[in-house]
Amino acid sequence: MKILYVATVRSHIGQFHIPFIKKLKELGCTVDGAYRDNSSDKPGLDTSALDNVYEIPFTRTPYSFDNIKAYFRLKKLLKANNYDAVHCHTPMGGVITRLAAKSLRKKGLKVIYTAHGFHFYNGASKKNWLLYYNAEKYLAKYTDCLITINREDYEIAKKDFSSAGSICKVNGVGVDFNKFTAKTAEEKKELRKRYGYSDEDFLIIYPADFCYRKNHIMLLEAVKLVYDKHKNVKLLLPGLQTENGECVRFCNENGLNEAVEFLDYRRDIYDFAGMCDLSVSTSRQEGLPINLIEAMGLGNPILASDVRGNNDVVEDGVNGYLVKLNDSAAMAERICGLIENREKLEEFSENGRRLSVKYGTEPVIEKMLKVYRSLELIG
Repeated sequence: MKILYVATVRSHIGQFHIPFIKKLKELGCTVDGAYRDNSSDKPGLDTSALDNVYEIPFTRTPYSFDNIKAYFRLKKLLKANNYDAVHCHTPMGGVITRLAAKSLRKKGLKVIYTAHGFHFYNGASKKNWLLYYNAEKYLAKYTDCLITINREDYEIAKKDFSSAGSICKVNGVGVDFNKFTAKTAEEKKELRKRYGYSDEDFLIIYPADFCYRKNHIMLLEAVKLVYDKHKNVKLLLPGLQTENGECVRFCNENGLNEAVEFLDYRRDIYDFAGMCDLSVSTSRQEGLPINLIEAMGLGNPILASDVRGNNDVVEDGVNGYLVKLNDSAAMAERICGLIENREKLEEFSENGRRLSVKYGTEPVIEKMLKVYRSLELIG
């Protein structure tokens, strides 16, 4: 079988889909990739498992002329290469691919779309619902399998997008828990020494690129309140810093430069997360937050905004806490409570490792293989 993997950017494939692509190749499939190369922003990702790679000028902006060029280039690619299936990801990648593949479905091309979090969700703007919901409703009939990764999206898809050939839920993209395993006390101590932190520091980490959706300001407001009481708190912020100006100004204006570190894009995120006491997310919405799943595997307690995606992986009071979106005071209170209660941290840590198992690479790949078998793409 010959399969094309499509995403808006290269890093999406490199970060999330290489293990399953390798599995498909083990089964004798040829797997190509089509995306815009963003290696300059996120270097070091290995996509060598792909047989062939094609540059497509996708952009995340729906109305960009580049997406029209992407449509025609992708349509030409699909016609020329006689693929058995195309598996598309990311909102613009999913829209443009399914439009480009419409006529080829009559010739047997199977179209799979994984929705990594619909842009319409509980709390989204009316504009998002008007644009993205109606686009998805229209495109469902050109989709042989629609894959969702959280409860809310799955329920919407079952209710409103029944024209899709099939609809299923898969627990994300899979995390390699051979890599994301809890550090021993000695390993944490050594990592802290290497990176310049002390055993007395209470380390919090939020790995996320700086953008509106990730909502860093909520977290910074909470840390300001915590720092007034606990000077040993340190917040680590790995992520592309192209849009972090507002956050830097907030820290400068509120005396947080000793408490907050901007770490830019990191390839050693495993070490940073592994030595921390707490992993957090203040996102306005998620598909299924891989950073929190990785944190659970590392044994980190979780503190997160109570939004779609976050509340799929965090059971409030079991492996962490959920707080109302933008309630910085509630988040600060929870952080202070955990700083003062190491037994609760350990309880959350143990429960998180137990709950993380279903998000591992092996069960996710097995579910994906069932999807491909149902479409008769593999034996």
